[in-house]
Amino acid sequence: GHVDASGVIQTKGRTACEINTANELVVVELVFTGILNDLSVEQCVALLSCMTYDERNKSDEGEDPAKDLKSYLSNPFYKLQETGRVVAKASIACKVELDENEFVEQFNPGMMEAVFAWCKGAKFVDVQKLTGSFEGTTIRTLRRLEELVRQLTSASKAIGNHELQKKFEQGSELIKRDIVFCSSLYL
Repeated sequence: GHVDASGVIQTKGRTACEINTANELVVVELVFTGILNDLSVEQCVALLSCMTYDERNKSDEGEDPAKDLKSYLSNPFYKLQETGRVVAKASIACKVELDENEFVEQFNPGMMEAVFAWCKGAKFVDVQKLTGSFEGTTIRTLRRLEELVRQLTSASKAIGNHELQKKFEQGSELIKRDIVFCSSLYL
């Protein structure tokens, strides 16, 4: 669906061209399957954090990484995992060397609760208590997340999905605040 038989870029391909902060194939599938349409702005942004939070998953082998999340966050995460499996299987079918389980395990829900709280207006110190990571990791994740949300805003505009465009614009506004986006801590 990204390119037709003649090599002409289709709508999915055009959307993928706008994304470079996260796995563009998975992001495009999230957009086109409608998963992001059914979520609130805060849920959307929290879900996308799974793709910008690059710490190793601390859960044991075979253990559910989303077991401690509330259902309004875990259900979207499971849909992300399903989407990841679809993309992995399609990649393998196209002779791309890939381990399906490793591919799906790269999506880490460890920052979802913190990002959801941040989008709801929580202070950084309170958000930090929800993570098991260092402050710099949280800030880096939020900055990369804002970049991904900005790219999704452009992608949504490029395909004419104004509803998603507005959702991502709101998401960007919710993320981009406070100490996380100060140009320098040394004034």
